[in-house]
Formats: sequence, C-alpha cells, structure tokens
Amino acid sequence: MIKLAAVSSVAIVLAACHSTQNAAPPPAVATAPVASAPVVKTYPMGQKAGLQGTNVSGGGLEGVRHVNSLHAPSNQVYYFGFDQSVVSPADVRAATIQAQYLAIHHNAKVRLEGNTDDRGSREYNVALGWRRAQAVARILKQQGVAPAQIKMVSYGKEHPAVSGNTEHAWSLNRRVELIYVEK
Repeated sequence: MIKLAAVSSVAIVLAACHSTQNAAPPPAVATAPVASAPVVKTYPMGQKAGLQGTNVSGGGLEGVRHVNSLHAPSNQVYYFGFDQSVVSPADVRAATIQAQYLAIHHNAKVRLEGNTDDRGSREYNVALGWRRAQAVARILKQQGVAPAQIKMVSYGKEHPAVSGNTEHAWSLNRRVELIYVEK
C-alpha cells in the first residue's frame, strides 16, 4: 500500500512538471463556423507551407498572424488528430475566411495537399490524406467557392513537414496545406 502511494505521488509530481509546449493539438470536433477572426499559421503567397528545418522542440509565433482581411491571401495549414479527417473548429473558422476571399476572387485558385504521419500503410495514408483534403474542400464549397478553384492531392506520408517519431512530430505531419497557385 505504501509503495502504491509512493509511486502515485511520483507520477503526480512528474505529470505536474510536464511541459505542454510539445503537446499535440486538441482533437478535432465538427461545429458551425463562428464569425471571429482566428489566429492561424499562414505563409506569404508563393512560399510553401510546411515546417522543413523547424526545430520541433521549440515554440514560437513566427509566421502567425491574424487573418482578418480579404485583401491578402495566405497559404495555411490545418492540423488533424490521429486517424481523423474532421476539421477542428478553429480551422473551420480559418477556412471560412479563406473561402470568403476565394468566393469574391473567382480567378484565385488553391491546391489542398493532404498529408499524414508515417504510421500506417502507404495506401491507407494516401486515402486518409485525400479525406482530409476533401474535408477542407467541403468547407470552401459550402461557403460559395467554385469547385474549379480547388485542386486536391494526397501525399499520404510521403511529404512530412518534420521528421521524428514523437507524438509532436506526428501531429505536425497530420495536416492539409492550402496553397494559392498561379492562375
């Protein structure tokens, strides 16, 4: 009984000291869009979204800004839970803002690149990446974006944003990149 109490005490202390900087994003939940402007990861037009060369152990807000304007489109990354293709509420809001821009600017086109972590077979991951891209495309289309403005591709596990076999690295690889493309 005393050993159990000692082990429990150590576990509680270690859990309390655990840093959440490298924690995976919260699980995705389907909800209706909200009208507020979210803070999302964005990239200037022409720059590939992704985290090549990023130190996954550090935190930072480089490249994060408010998407509150319909004047300057930015590439975006939407993250997903393990084996999930449901868009998170924050990402629904961010995709809705992108959709508003695209619905007004009919000549603008985007490519949705579905990606997964490296767990699972190639075939399964390509299908999962495709479902993720379709989930984001569905949000764009529901907001009035023409299907001709959207191209989709799934890379499965072939184009990781970061390398590593940690939950944090895997969470950064489970994504859809929305990339503005030339007309």
